[in-house]
Amino acid sequence: MVSRSPLDGNVEDANGGVDTTTGTGKERYLEGWAALNESLRRGEPWSGGERNAAFLNSGGASVDFVDAGPVLGLDFPDDGRSAVRMDVDFDGDEDLIVSNRTSPRLRILANRMADGAEHLSVRLRGTAANRDAIGAVVFATTTGGDGEAQTQRRTRSAGSGYLAQSSAWLRFGFGRRAGGGRPARVRRVQLQVRWPGTQDLEDFGEVRVGRRYVLTEGRGTVTEAPAPDRLVLSAGPLSAGTSGRDERRRLVLPSPTSIPGLELRARGGQTGRVFGITPNGPEGTGRNTVVAVWDSSDRAAIEGLGDLAALTSAAAGAGVALVAIDVGAEAARPQGLEVGPGLTGASAGAPDPLDFSATRLAAAGWGGGVFAPIGEAALIVPEIVSWRLDRTDAPPLPWFLVFEPDGRLAVVRTGGWRAGDLQADLDVFARPLAERPAWSTPYPGRWADPPGEADLGRLRSRLVRRGASGAARELELGRIKAVSLGSAEVKIRLGRADLERGNFEGALGRFDAAIELEPDNVLARRGRAYVLHRVGRYPEALEEWTRALELDPRDTPTLGNRALAAVAAGKLEMARGDLKELTRREGVAAPVVRAVWQAVEDASQRLGGGEAPANAPANDPAKDPAKDPAKDPAKDPAKVPAEGGPAEGGGR
Repeated sequence: MVSRSPLDGNVEDANGGVDTTTGTGKERYLEGWAALNESLRRGEPWSGGERNAAFLNSGGASVDFVDAGPVLGLDFPDDGRSAVRMDVDFDGDEDLIVSNRTSPRLRILANRMADGAEHLSVRLRGTAANRDAIGAVVFATTTGGDGEAQTQRRTRSAGSGYLAQSSAWLRFGFGRRAGGGRPARVRRVQLQVRWPGTQDLEDFGEVRVGRRYVLTEGRGTVTEAPAPDRLVLSAGPLSAGTSGRDERRRLVLPSPTSIPGLELRARGGQTGRVFGITPNGPEGTGRNTVVAVWDSSDRAAIEGLGDLAALTSAAAGAGVALVAIDVGAEAARPQGLEVGPGLTGASAGAPDPLDFSATRLAAAGWGGGVFAPIGEAALIVPEIVSWRLDRTDAPPLPWFLVFEPDGRLAVVRTGGWRAGDLQADLDVFARPLAERPAWSTPYPGRWADPPGEADLGRLRSRLVRRGASGAARELELGRIKAVSLGSAEVKIRLGRADLERGNFEGALGRFDAAIELEPDNVLARRGRAYVLHRVGRYPEALEEWTRALELDPRDTPTLGNRALAAVAAGKLEMARGDLKELTRREGVAAPVVRAVWQAVEDASQRLGGGEAPANAPANDPAKDPAKDPAKDPAKDPAKVPAEGGPAEGGGR
């Protein structure tokens, strides 16, 4: 668990000694975060797909809680973030609103367990205290009706979860009357408030249950606040233009998606492949491409496609390729009609359904190619649409898929096309990936894939279930590329593995590759500097340590390693300057200071008895008979504590 990892210090082994094989606690802590971040970049949930839990106090002698989620119907598979309380339907009890990272973004759960129970709602207004009376405590004591007087208390608090806040109304429940029915005498409740910063109780007298009251600090009287008839949500930008029966929907993908290749048949029987994934990345047409998916066997389908003439005109002006996939044409192809360069067999004279499809599209203004899906393509297309829309099944046709020139899917549209839609999509393509989530209106499913390559694992699972095994195997190429070919972090980890095996040449190649991808990656710079230092290329190591220090000036181990490299490269003045700064930061007794001090002193003596640097450690290592003179600390960056060793720094 990352949250339980120590920030610093060594890890003890089973015998109570220092475990030198696992590194420091801080290293393991950072490695844990690196693994977690890598998982999140693949679109995986924080909780690993665990169902939600709702813990209920069992009411025993000790404070025991049981997971009542399955019983209460709260064990959703959502990637939940917060749960807040609010009386959504204004019936006096508290309902639950759950926010999720996955679809649906919100769940509103109505409370029916308290129907028929007596209740009371209170809102506080601070005057001398803070305006919202955060920290105030309300005491409600029953004074009339059945049974003995009882007191309940509620505290006005703030913050109910991640980016969430429960209602400011405090609610009290008093159960159902014995025997049912409406009692002859209405129960009354005495209200008292202890405001923040005081110990005295302000008495607000008696009120009736079943109502809502506002209590203002210092007045001692209550104001009744009738409940609204219903909850009214204010209009927002996402709701604009969604009234009526418009079935159109536009989903801008925060992470453009590679897709398996689609085998298509053209008029006359010619076949070909479009899009797909290779070891070198996705394949595209070299142009932005709009793919219209429809079914010519539906008589109303041509009207549902929308303004195809406007799309054709806009595509011609912007250099966008147009492809129509008729999912009904292949099913309507006469049995025995062969797919190939020519038509043979008994049905050679039968009409090709694509001729009819192309004629209908052309009459509607379509100016692109017309094709039918063959093989697994008929399974791939609907699974891609339903996966990206986070649906079990694909929505009704038509669909419009907009691809970038490199072959990655960037926009999914359902419903008819309208003039201006293409330009809106092209405007999105001109924006950085980091800004695309704001243009996804709305985006169901994952809250927002990180910029870059979307995780294809979920799509692969869907294709396997549908029997599209070839497409599923092709997706593995995309997953390998995303993890091993396009990640500087992975290259850094591989470089560290090479270091542990003593393969300095291989490690240097890994760190160089990471720097090529991310020139300002400080971990890659530290790793490269370490390798150069270890193989004796001191001037280059000094240059690389300096670059790493420019990227992260506060990193003390990097400063120490640069000082050692400066000594080995004959730059004593630079080393003395670094030693002075190290001493200021860490003190004269710090191991990194002692190592650099010793290296500078030894180098000074070799050059003719130069003076030892100022602020020398109190315990002079030069006078330690246990010191091994065969080891030159100026040439050994490992003399710096493990935290600063570039092997550790470069491999996180």
